[in-house]
Amino acid sequence: MSPWAAAEVAPEVDRLVLAVNNAVDGARLSEAAGERVLDWMLLNGLGDFMVAGVLTEEIAALRSRYRPREVVLDRLRELEQQDLVERHGPALAATEELRLPIEAMMDARADAASTMWRGHEDDVEQASRIAQVLAELASDDHPVAVVHRALPAPEDPFLRLHSRLVTLRYIRQHDHAAAWLGQELTVAEIVDMTGLWNGEDVAPGGGLSLLVARGLASDDPPALTDAGRHMRAAIEADTNERSQAIFTALGEDETAEFLTVLRRLPG
Repeated sequence: MSPWAAAEVAPEVDRLVLAVNNAVDGARLSEAAGERVLDWMLLNGLGDFMVAGVLTEEIAALRSRYRPREVVLDRLRELEQQDLVERHGPALAATEELRLPIEAMMDARADAASTMWRGHEDDVEQASRIAQVLAELASDDHPVAVVHRALPAPEDPFLRLHSRLVTLRYIRQHDHAAAWLGQELTVAEIVDMTGLWNGEDVAPGGGLSLLVARGLASDDPPALTDAGRHMRAAIEADTNERSQAIFTALGEDETAEFLTVLRRLPG
């Protein structure tokens, strides 16, 4: 078992969550939306908070950290103006008109997960139980994860596992943001730095120009410099170190069991 269990678990959690999300039937969502034009990207990330009536603007901005804050808040204001969400103090809750398509999206996730994991019921239950324990071990300075772990658990066991794995992604999202903010990077810079680090094409201007000005990247062709590669590797190591806290608290044996179960699940 690696001393960096967080680094081994994270890609398995991502694999399973994204596999379910990508298997959702888009035609089914279109049917649920009817004549409404809905921002499904927004609802995919914030819908469960809206249905529970616990979405605040701060949680929305932190959850959608890589979208411009003003864009996220503008989308929420548009939903409010359309009477699709309503305020209860500082929190926003989906009205019945929006609740129905969000619940249709959740049902579609449940169907996608059950199709993918049917026949692995024992692994699903075991992974869900350990994921819940891990989520409870996260410190209170992980605001999105703390709110998400308190949402009512889905009755469907396959969707329940998906939801609990999403909470773990929020823990790591917070730890990763803390790591790159510690390097005094902006959202635009970390997005382009990670793109270059992963060998992806990055458009000129924006974050790339800022990285070039700091000596962290070159722009002809776009690539990280040695200093940029060193910083991105340091961010990843810092992320893993921060995320490792919950696995250390869980214990080596149960962490190894969790990783084994996750790897058995198809996706």
